[in-house]
Amino acid sequence: MKRYIISMSLVAALFMSACGEKTNSPEAKKAKLETLKKEIAKLQAEANSLEKELNAGSVASMGKTVEVATVKKGLFQSFIAIEGVADANESTIATPKVPGTIVRVLVQPGMQVTAGQILAQLDNTAISQGKNELNQQLVFVTTLFEKQKRLWEKGVGTEVQYLSAKNQKEALEKSLKTLEAQIDMYNIKSPITGTLESADAKVGQAAAPGMPLFRVVNMSNIKVKADVAESHSKKIKAGDKIKIYFPDLKSEIDANISFAAKFIDPLNRTFRVETKLPKVENLKPNMIAKLKIVDYENKSAISVNSNSVQTTESGSYVVVAKTVPAKNGSNSFVAERRKVTVGKASEGMTEILDGLNEGDLVITAGYQELNDGQAISGEWMKGN
Repeated sequence: MKRYIISMSLVAALFMSACGEKTNSPEAKKAKLETLKKEIAKLQAEANSLEKELNAGSVASMGKTVEVATVKKGLFQSFIAIEGVADANESTIATPKVPGTIVRVLVQPGMQVTAGQILAQLDNTAISQGKNELNQQLVFVTTLFEKQKRLWEKGVGTEVQYLSAKNQKEALEKSLKTLEAQIDMYNIKSPITGTLESADAKVGQAAAPGMPLFRVVNMSNIKVKADVAESHSKKIKAGDKIKIYFPDLKSEIDANISFAAKFIDPLNRTFRVETKLPKVENLKPNMIAKLKIVDYENKSAISVNSNSVQTTESGSYVVVAKTVPAKNGSNSFVAERRKVTVGKASEGMTEILDGLNEGDLVITAGYQELNDGQAISGEWMKGN
């Protein structure tokens, strides 16, 4: 057993001696040198690439990554948001003036009608017969009057006879006009010019005064009306700018308030405002409208995203990206807390009255837990 162990040790020693001689040979050293040179060249290429990116202004390898927005002056508006409905200035119903049975319906829904146009007729048989009798009497009385007039002109007959014939004729003419007006009441007419939105009259149907048989809407004259809380009464007046959005139409228009009531409704403590509209495609009465009434406007305001404004006990501030000039021409940036005076806030934007200038870089994302002077970076640095 000892002899076997000694033999194995001798073999291992001879193998290691042979490997050492091979590693220290000139050929092995040359191969190792070539390998090292290739690795050095590869590392140098990577170093040169990184240095080139840094010199070109790429994102810095150090500093917290943030997003910024360049401060610009522009229009800032704050709004009072309320809900209203579209309404036609002229929307009415046509009803019978006398009771009767409908014998004719002359229109259909969707038709354009004019003011005074006959929409339906009631049965006027009885009263029409009375008209025929009056016409017959009028023909007879008119003939007598003309004969009496000729005799009177020739000096025949008395003045009383002439005046009596004239009076009978004029009385019948007035009675006929009255009867024709009564007959006309059996016609159901359109009160306005517009579109016939509904027609509920049917032949044979009994009708009575006040029964709503037809609805006529003038779609060329549409307005939006809304009730506004009395707390805004001092801010809103006729002529104010207003934005109107119709959710069902996905449409928004700019307009002006045409009417602002002076009366406060005691039941709900609101006052009425109305706005006349231009022609809006597919707009229908009673559609919901979202109104934004402009209660403040600054045409040359500095405003930032409201989330960027931080408030503490000492006041409000925003975090800006401050430029730190570098000797190699590639600027770096650090965070700076800038105290600001805020104005109004509306629709996610806050007006800055003091503390920011046009061109400043306000940090909009990543500003949390930033300290004054802390290095920052981001893709935006390429353009600065």
